[in-house]
Amino acid sequence: MRRLMARPIRLEQQARTRPPLSGRHPDLSDDLSDDPDEAEEIDRLETQLQVVKAVLRAQRQEVESLRAQRQILTESAPSDDVRATRERWAALVDSLLIRAK
Repeated sequence: MRRLMARPIRLEQQARTRPPLSGRHPDLSDDLSDDPDEAEEIDRLETQLQVVKAVLRAQRQEVESLRAQRQILTESAPSDDVRATRERWAALVDSLLIRAK
């Protein structure tokens, strides 16, 4: 299912390869022209597929954006104030642990 959803949609190509729904071509026996409900169902499913693909594309873009933001945040060097605060807390914890022994 995932592989089918990941394929690009080519409606023009589908329109050329699918038999015409109106039954205009006399040489083709068009089963779909006898059942308009079936043609509507196919159109509905194709529309749903387009929506699902658009949602997946938006999710991929959002994930890429979040990954880029995370990379920027993790690559930035901590400022001197942050580093000094960390060292003070580490020294405090070390002194408390040494006193507890």
